[in-house]
Parts: sequence; structure tokens; C-alpha cells
Amino acid sequence: MKRFENFTAMVTGAGRNIGEGIALAFAREGANVIVCDLDENNAKATVEKIEAMGSRAIAAVFDVRDRDGAFKAAAEGIRHFGKIDCLVNNAGGSAWLLRKLTKFVDADPETLDFVLDINIKGTMNCTQAVLPSMIENRYGKIISISSIAAVCGIQYRVDYSAAKAAQIGMTRALAMEVGEYNICVNCISPGAIERDGNSFKRMTYLGEDGHGGKPSDIADTVLFLAGQDYITGQNIVVDGGRVLGPIPN
Repeated sequence: MKRFENFTAMVTGAGRNIGEGIALAFAREGANVIVCDLDENNAKATVEKIEAMGSRAIAAVFDVRDRDGAFKAAAEGIRHFGKIDCLVNNAGGSAWLLRKLTKFVDADPETLDFVLDINIKGTMNCTQAVLPSMIENRYGKIISISSIAAVCGIQYRVDYSAAKAAQIGMTRALAMEVGEYNICVNCISPGAIERDGNSFKRMTYLGEDGHGGKPSDIADTVLFLAGQDYITGQNIVVDGGRVLGPIPN
């Protein structure tokens, strides 16, 4: 029997990169997956990969900033699979998505709203969407993908660092509230992770090249937390030691 048979995971931003890696990792272990993404084509592509493995998946196309969209996606997932055991809040991003990285003093209000909304309001929307059913079932895992930006800050990403730090604070407070229902709430803070095939070097203390991580490194950590019943309110940094200090050249 696979590790996550009869288990349903809802993963946001699952159309590519880290989110896709998480969705596929769950599917390999037998889980049903609700593949959430803003891009319909990417979501459907991930669903096709999951179905090719012999697992079940549905696509939920919505913007995590859209509260109604999040609730509809959760309701559809429950209708289709009977329950949601795990939510992975992966969707997010910095002002780079808008090509508007600037010093904080120059950041425009619209960009600030975008970054805060997609990272923290999106996380809140999706979490509130799944919590009632998890409370009713007296079981659940909520895992948010934060960032080392929340731990040490990143220049030109003040808004992003603030939003990601808010995810960690939310994780800790929510863990206190829902623990009585056997719901574990945790966070993962990735460092430099390969995206769209682009890798990183001289970013960590690992290997002669200081290589960055892969989506599978984050997916492995998600599955570890999804399989644990006695870890809650924690933030796990997965960064190859990047936050330890300056990387030697």
C-alpha cells in the first residue's frame, strides 16, 4: 500500500515548479490531488501527469486572492473525493511577477497590495475554505510554503519578506486554535530552488558549486509533514544552509 492512499491533498500554484513537484509527489504515493492554479493549461497538464501515474486528480482554476474561488475549489474537491486531508498553500510570489522589483521607498500601492494579497490573503482564503471540513472530520494538515525571506529578509523584497513572515505567524497562531481537532499546521521556508529549469550556484554551503535545491526537496518535506501527527506550529527551513551567513566565493 502506498503511503497516501485514501488521502486527498489540495495544492495551490500546482501548475508548475514547486507546486507541480508537490502535487506529483503526493500522486506517486497514491493520493488524490486537487490541482489549483491560475493558469488553466498548466493545471490541466499537471492533472494529466497525475492520471498517467494511475492516481486521481481534478483541476481547480482560480486566483487565490479570490475568496469565492477558493471556497468553490474546496467544495468541488470535497464533492469529488469526499474530503480534503491536506492543504498546501504554495501559490505566492514577489513583485518580480509584475516585473516591479524596487526599493521599498519606491514601491507603488498597487504592487504592495498584490504581494500582500497573493501571499497572505491567498493563504487565509484557502485555509478558511478547508478548515470547516477538517474540523468536522477532526483531522487535517495545513502546510504553507513561506520563504527564507521571512527569516532573514531579502533586499528589494520588503513587501514579500513581510508577507512571508506573516505566513509563519499565522501558522503558529492557527496551530494553537485547531490542535484540539487533530489538525497540524506547519510552514516550510525554501531557499534558492530551481524554477523553470533554471538552477542556482554559489547560493548554499552544499557541494563544490554551492548548488541550489530542486522542487523535489520541498515536496519531500511537504510529504514528511503530511505524514506526521505530532509536529505543529513549526517553520522548517530548507535552504542548503543559505541563512547561516555569507556564502564563500
